[in-house]
Amino acid sequence: MVKTTSMKIIDEICKEKQIEEKILSYGWIRELKKDGKVVHIVRNNFDLNPSSCMDIVNDKFATFEVLKENKVPSLEYNVIFNPKTRSEYSKDLKDEVNKLFNKYNKKIVLKTNYSSEGLGVFLFEKEEELLEKVKYLFFVEKENCLNICPFENIENEYRAVFLDGEILFLYKKIKAKNSWKHNLANGAIPVQITEQDKDRKEILDIAKLAGKVVNARFVTVDISKTEDGRIFVMEINGSVCMSRFANMFPNGYKITKSIYEKAIDKMF
Repeated sequence: MVKTTSMKIIDEICKEKQIEEKILSYGWIRELKKDGKVVHIVRNNFDLNPSSCMDIVNDKFATFEVLKENKVPSLEYNVIFNPKTRSEYSKDLKDEVNKLFNKYNKKIVLKTNYSSEGLGVFLFEKEEELLEKVKYLFFVEKENCLNICPFENIENEYRAVFLDGEILFLYKKIKAKNSWKHNLANGAIPVQITEQDKDRKEILDIAKLAGKVVNARFVTVDISKTEDGRIFVMEINGSVCMSRFANMFPNGYKITKSIYEKAIDKMF
């Protein structure tokens, strides 16, 4: 089994804190035991968030609905359903795609419901190409639903690490040249955000509120600022993976270890 940086950090924390650790299910599950208590880390999901929170944040449209209901500024998502597997919710597919394509000025983003690290995220400026991709994902890949949102001209994207009502760390992601995505997996660079950043307080307030309204305990909140100055939640991640950050950011390993240590302490 090839261990990620995050896994190595968890191993170190367990050893230092005398936590018994077992690797189960080919590395998918890490079982931690201390003082008679058993907890688990499943991939990068720490044993903290309630299942309702995970169901919400793992569903982009559900996240948007909850944030909107609680007046948290967020990217607008629209859900469309597979007419073969979700016929009770589906409408005329071509008509749905046409209306959304025109609603968002003929430049939109299509996302699979469980996309992460930039995978399953597609940009379209031609309606026929969008419809073709939707049909492929529904009828070949068997996706039950897909999300469509407007393309936004993002100036900066931020990631906030949220734990029990506090923001443990906040950083900015600078996208790579020739990329419209801000994922570290797509070449974006994490950089320090200082207290002098004029948007810092607003971003922190939005991130805290977003974590609170989905009843999260340990998540990361991605927040975007557009070129015209709007600030909103892009998505919330229940899986707190910090391997790339740990390897790329100055003192990233130390920062990640401190964050994971606090999360593991909360599990016990």
